[in-house]
Amino acid sequence: MSSELTELLRLAGRAPSAHNTQPWTVSPSGALGYALSWDPDRELPVGDPTRRDLFLALGAFVEAFLIASGAAGVPLRVEWTLEPGQTRVARFVRADECYATPFTAADLRGRRSARGAYIPGVLPDAVLAEAEAELAGTAGLWRGGTRALAPLLEEADRWLFGDRALVAELRRWLRLRPVPAGRPQALDGLTGRALALSRVEERVLHEALRPIAYGVLRPVGLPRVLAASSRGLLRYDGSVLVVTAPAGSTPMELLEQGRRLFRCWLRLARHGYATHPLSQLIDCGRTAERLAGMVGARPLAVFRVGRPVDEPVRSVRNTD
Repeated sequence: MSSELTELLRLAGRAPSAHNTQPWTVSPSGALGYALSWDPDRELPVGDPTRRDLFLALGAFVEAFLIASGAAGVPLRVEWTLEPGQTRVARFVRADECYATPFTAADLRGRRSARGAYIPGVLPDAVLAEAEAELAGTAGLWRGGTRALAPLLEEADRWLFGDRALVAELRRWLRLRPVPAGRPQALDGLTGRALALSRVEERVLHEALRPIAYGVLRPVGLPRVLAASSRGLLRYDGSVLVVTAPAGSTPMELLEQGRRLFRCWLRLARHGYATHPLSQLIDCGRTAERLAGMVGARPLAVFRVGRPVDEPVRSVRNTD
């Protein structure tokens, strides 16, 4: 791998993805260009059967890669190559000038996902307007109170932890136990620290989701207990943002929406705000329907936003 590609990936690899799967792969292509594909082994066929989260993540990565190229002084532009039945997404080809963007390498490094406690406070109107402007032309942005969404989150969590297939898929991406000596440390997935779990909570969740324990405890109320453990996430006065888009978005539309969603998060980060995706609210059919009724449109992404009480732990990346 060239030093140029290594540096671009180090920055662009900070792009977000569901369960921190990092589904993108980049390889040299043509004269000084790069090809972007996704790894089918890093899809979430149970939790993301429509590939909504996959294409949003790939769109975010495209934006991050272009921002990284501009920061590195490498003039690139994107050419889409997405075809049905293929995993190829795009090519980054040489351009006459660098990608025009207000965002920098520092913005890519500074964006944070924070799953712990937030300082109470509603997102100011001026910051909301700036974030919404990044979505202009592809999606809308709705702001609601955290307490109003708390009952929906608990219902969605009960659904998530009650579904055997979803839990099995989640378990594959959880990194809750120390890696034995001599084995390589995983640079993907969700660690207990990134999930803002204490050591005790981390151990309890690891044990509860082991196949045998889960099979025994699920019928006697484990999903309700696990959902209740995260009840406090929205039991404060803060803001939840919902990105909305027309129903039936095509993969190409999702890619573009992913680019703009990432710019929205970078804009919020510029003001010192972190985000915490709450995709289970959309994945669960019942809560998705109720959420759509609240916002008056189809939810595309939902996340709480605020200033973390404690500095969040950065998720690991394969490009670290």
